[in-house]
Amino acid sequence: MRRTTAALAILLITGCAPRRAPERWQAVEVPTDADFTGIWFSDSLNGWLAGGGWAIDGGIIGRTRDGGRTWRFESGILGPAARGASLGRIQMRDSLHGCVTTGNRGILVTDDGGSNWHPANLGGASGGRLYDLRFLDAWNGWAAGTEIARSEDAGETWRTLIRGASENGYLSANAIQFLDTAHGWIAGQAGTLMRSEDGGIDWTPVSLPTGVSDRPTLWDVSFTDAVHGWVAGERGRLFRTADGGETWTLEQNGVPVTRVIPKGEPRRPRAPVPGLELEPDPLTLSAIRFADADHGWAVGYYADVAESVILSTADGGQSWKTEHVQPGEELRCLFVLDRDHAWAAGDRARRLPQVVLRCAGPPPGR
Repeated sequence: MRRTTAALAILLITGCAPRRAPERWQAVEVPTDADFTGIWFSDSLNGWLAGGGWAIDGGIIGRTRDGGRTWRFESGILGPAARGASLGRIQMRDSLHGCVTTGNRGILVTDDGGSNWHPANLGGASGGRLYDLRFLDAWNGWAAGTEIARSEDAGETWRTLIRGASENGYLSANAIQFLDTAHGWIAGQAGTLMRSEDGGIDWTPVSLPTGVSDRPTLWDVSFTDAVHGWVAGERGRLFRTADGGETWTLEQNGVPVTRVIPKGEPRRPRAPVPGLELEPDPLTLSAIRFADADHGWAVGYYADVAESVILSTADGGQSWKTEHVQPGEELRCLFVLDRDHAWAAGDRARRLPQVVLRCAGPPPGR
């Protein structure tokens, strides 16, 4: 009788013990060594990855139809001779139509969901490079790099608006976004943030609250509407505007600029020669996206240890918390569909398999 009572008590205690909440972000291993710079989802199920690598012939496109749980990949998008070439940023207007940048002023277009791609008409070579690509609607899109180009026919043809030159400070953009057909933003090297009010023909520098010698590379710009916007870059720099870009504030509350060393991990060894020890790499924020004016994510990495973090905010970017830590990965691209669906990908450390991260639902308690 005593044994039965004791066993019952153990079962009751076990059953009442609090269960650990499931991890909101899941790392999905994928069967490729490619590195990824572009990710897009047209809905909660259909998604695409774009990238490449030294061992990938002609770039690679990944395709999922189940929300990122499984992926199918096809390489050679640029042809088998283009060894080591990579695809860049990708955007799909729906499950069939979209574009992807190819770096050397190339843009490819698909009208069958990515099974086949054909070159867009770029109006002649200029020697420039295009990194980012963003469409405002089904017809109007802009591409940015060492020049700014615009399409008004869903990406089939593009015209150059401006090229980087000495008179404009060798304009170069890592990211671009237009809020309407006139007003747009670019973020780039050496703390460059610029705005346009004429569709991308002319660009005006915008000051950020940094020191004269503090000019971190900016990797992403993201607006949810004409008022609320964010810019992210090196050294954990994250800037926010709530007045359409007239003023910007540096927001680093909760941002782990210096990596938090996990319990049990040995600290960085000191250099044998005094004064030559290297400081740990600070956080590079590579992408930022918001579901609405309050809720968003940012991803970044510590290059010296190949470890990434996913940060989240629920107050418009005034404060942040670390939602996930991913070893062996340098996350470089992020897509946010809504508050419960997001995905991230990037470059992998060679000692670990490549993964794609997917947000698996709402945070605990919501």
